Amino acid sequence: MRFNKLSALCALACVAMSGQAMAATALSAADKTIVDDANTNNRVVFISGASAVQKGFTGIVAGLFAGTPIRFANTSASSKDFEAVAGKLAVAAGGWAANSNVIVIYRVKGGSVFGVDPVARNTLIESLNVTSGASDCTSGTGAVATPYVCTTTLASRAPDAGVSDVAPALFHGAYNTENEIAAPALTPAELALLTPTPIYGLAFGVPVTSNVPLVNLNKSVISAIMTGNIGTWDQVDASLPADDILICRRVPGSGTQAVNNLYFGNYPCDTNVANNAPADRDASAAWDNASNTYTVGANTGGLVVIENSTSGDVRNCLDKAVTGGTYTTKDRDGVAVTVNMTPGHKAIGVLSMDGLSSSKTTGNWQFRSLDGAGTYTWDNTAVAPVASGTGKFPTLANYVNGTWDQQGWVSFNTPARTVGSKKALLDNFIAKAQDPAILASIADLKNVAAAIPGGAYAGAQVLRAAYLNGNQCAPLNRNY
Repeated sequence: MRFNKLSALCALACVAMSGQAMAATALSAADKTIVDDANTNNRVVFISGASAVQKGFTGIVAGLFAGTPIRFANTSASSKDFEAVAGKLAVAAGGWAANSNVIVIYRVKGGSVFGVDPVARNTLIESLNVTSGASDCTSGTGAVATPYVCTTTLASRAPDAGVSDVAPALFHGAYNTENEIAAPALTPAELALLTPTPIYGLAFGVPVTSNVPLVNLNKSVISAIMTGNIGTWDQVDASLPADDILICRRVPGSGTQAVNNLYFGNYPCDTNVANNAPADRDASAAWDNASNTYTVGANTGGLVVIENSTSGDVRNCLDKAVTGGTYTTKDRDGVAVTVNMTPGHKAIGVLSMDGLSSSKTTGNWQFRSLDGAGTYTWDNTAVAPVASGTGKFPTLANYVNGTWDQQGWVSFNTPARTVGSKKALLDNFIAKAQDPAILASIADLKNVAAAIPGGAYAGAQVLRAAYLNGNQCAPLNRNY
């Protein structure tokens, strides 16, 4: 079966390449000059990893450039596997002078583990091909809302650095590593090749579809759902019908999933998987491995789990659970998967809070409170998000003081082989990402992210609770 999937992927890639050969470039003359010069002079930086931080990450990257940088992606849809930012450097980075033309490519396909394993192992992985040639970047304007769409993603590169939602050591097999046959976790020697730097803390939340009434949700209930110990909504609350619980989760290796596994199952800090293994796609008959298809029909009286490649796909999963319909994602090998759902399913998901702007009062899903019955929504992004109902909410104030402790400490992982101007540019990025003023200036981060305590910054937008000795398996200690 694995051979068939890889063969199909190769066939699709070949068709895509031949179909684009006659397409015309859409880049403006000025943008073409920047892209061509950056490629000619090897000023291309490739970073891979977490999709949970995608919105904030690309915003921080854009701050490295003067003026309005150019945006690229592999699609114009909301769920993107690749994005890139290009332009003229605002300040020098090593031997790259200010105003040098540079391209920074960010891959989120497969999630955080791709910001860990291939970074340490110097593995060639799929990258966006940002060029001005006739076969690439054939639509769009280069703006944030309408990026140039580069449809060829076959260029293979080893990442210059990676991003993960949690520390690299927490990507422990088999539930937090990638591929259909779970990849081995990094050895101590391989981990030693990385310099992981916590850049900021990011709150994570509990998204639930709007057709689930406001009932008391607490950590023990959600832990029971996520580990497959309960599978119908009446087991959550006796007032609810015995409908299937649908979990819209991420594939193994996702940092978002690793945060969820850690918070609700203490995995891999407790490696006794008999107690805390996360429920996966095999929880029901909805998954068909032969056709790479999920078919979610009428309620069957048990848990149904959909694995998704990106956070955008999780949002699609939550939407389709309510409305019904079809969407596409990717499996653990990155091969296309089709998800078919009938309408009316009640779902719970895994998402970071940088998706807060998608949590709408009248939407198909909302972030929920814990230890109570409430929603946390952001209908008007010009004003503050709104907590409604009872319980503990993932507000910025609660996150900063340690009341809301479902979080990831975003780790920027630099391998020893990345040196010179690339390393200098990445150091400039780290300095921006650790600055609470920068976090507060980015719309998708200002309400959900905060600087790591104990560093160069203090005050507003800096966490007041830290993991003891920086160990993410240790308890939080409010000592700042």
